[in-house]
Amino acid sequence: MMGPTKLGRIRAELRQAFEMPDAELFAWFNRQLGDLGQEPNGKAAEMATLRLLRDALVKESKRGAPRRRAPRPTGRSKS
Repeated sequence: MMGPTKLGRIRAELRQAFEMPDAELFAWFNRQLGDLGQEPNGKAAEMATLRLLRDALVKESKRGAPRRRAPRPTGRSKS
């Protein structure tokens, strides 16, 4: 969760989170969103931030490595 959490703890949680498989990381985001959704005041900004970060990470993991283009032929012969 965010809030009065110290920066060192946030960094440690992030390092640990990026070692998780994608499915486990997605479940972690969903648990955090569920916990925030049950609070009486809702904290809409924190929920929106978590959703955006989760969706960006999911999109990036689906994208994969960039493909390299084949070199263009120059049209000139080496003779």
